[in-house]
Amino acid sequence: MKILKEIRGVSLGSFVTRGERLAFWINTYNALVADGIAALGLRRSVWELPNFFQRVGCRVGGLTFTADDIEHGVLRGNRRNPLAPSPPFAQDDARLMHTIVPVDPRIHFAISCGARSCPAVRTYDAGQLDAQLDAATRAFVANEVTVDGDALVVSEIFKWFRADFDDGADGLAGFLVRHLDHGAVRRRILERGLTGLTDRPWDWRLAAPATDAWTARA
Repeated sequence: MKILKEIRGVSLGSFVTRGERLAFWINTYNALVADGIAALGLRRSVWELPNFFQRVGCRVGGLTFTADDIEHGVLRGNRRNPLAPSPPFAQDDARLMHTIVPVDPRIHFAISCGARSCPAVRTYDAGQLDAQLDAATRAFVANEVTVDGDALVVSEIFKWFRADFDDGADGLAGFLVRHLDHGAVRRRILERGLTGLTDRPWDWRLAAPATDAWTARA
């Protein structure tokens, strides 16, 4: 593992609210991925380096977290990576106490794996987090959920992390309806649900560097 960042002066036990924890870890994940791409000299895709997300990490409060640990262990409440056989943290892992539950599926539109299909990178602030997550989700859904003939075309995020969206009583369909503006796509889901659901292929080519500077804050 390549440790790219030592986040000093942060006590993980000092976060009072769920919003503080979420904002800190979203910002940390995005910074770690961006730093990893730059430090390792990647030019085309994160897949130039096998297991990129397990091989870049940071230290916070005396504990080490890879990008995968942050995404699936902390932000997704220690849920299994779709490509992994088990959750990141075992029951005796000291990092388990920092998992955030229940999962807020809007985190998927705030974190970026560095690919062109990823959501835009922004800096998140605990005091405005709910509004920021809602805005990020609406922007992503507006661009990535479309109708093509009989097909309802959606980002592969909704396939990879379907369990996160299905946790709510009304599942993925309800999640999309809540975050879509009034129009043909929203009306189509209300009338026909998720029939004809089709994945939009993920573009793993590297995204342009973010313009919104990251600062280590909750």
